[in-house]
Amino acid sequence: MPCGFSGAGLPIGLQVIGKPFREAEVLAVGAAWERLNPAAGRMPDLS
Repeated sequence: MPCGFSGAGLPIGLQVIGKPFREAEVLAVGAAWERLNPAAGRMPDLS
């Protein structure tokens, strides 16, 4: 999932993995990150 931007403004991704059949926990971590991440919803500057 998107998690922020490098110093050059390029997007950085975050991979969250979990134990087999524990998808709900992985999705909960992702949802929490989206709520707390100050870069959430920000788009890279393509100009």
